[in-house]
Amino acid sequence: MRRPSRALLAFAAVVAFAISGTTPATAAPAGGHDTRATSMAAEFGTVPAAATATTIGDIYPSKWRNVPQDSVVDNWNMYNRECVSWAAFTIARHGRSANNYGDAKYWDDNARNHGYRVDNTPTVGAIAQTDNGTYGHVAVVDSVHGGTITVEDYNWTGDGHYLVHDVSTSSFRYIHFYN
Repeated sequence: MRRPSRALLAFAAVVAFAISGTTPATAAPAGGHDTRATSMAAEFGTVPAAATATTIGDIYPSKWRNVPQDSVVDNWNMYNRECVSWAAFTIARHGRSANNYGDAKYWDDNARNHGYRVDNTPTVGAIAQTDNGTYGHVAVVDSVHGGTITVEDYNWTGDGHYLVHDVSTSSFRYIHFYN
């Protein structure tokens, strides 16, 4: 698979900024959380997709969105503007909890241990999860189109911003917290 150019990744960051309305983090992130030296976008080589009618949108609370990435801890004990914080926030909106689930690479195991279904079948609203990268990654499935899914997440490009984009269904496993 061809990796995106630097110009394309810069374009993705501009799109994320336009969607989220947030400025890039000004402080260097602290250790022990989901920020990656290489972005998941670079690893998987995907590009942003246009928002769809079913897109949740960047409804992440401003108290976490409008401050530098990794500068505060959210209600689920996760650093702000990370994929895990966004996913935990989305799960909580549906009356479930991923409190203290840790780095994304542990989410599938933690979810199984709490009785949630984890499989290879994407459904709208499921949490897409991978162990790839140092910390793994999680995203919310927005829509499914055959071998591709549209997801919403934070920090896909490593800059702490919200993004809607397409990825291959085979790149993830799926946690069904409320579907």
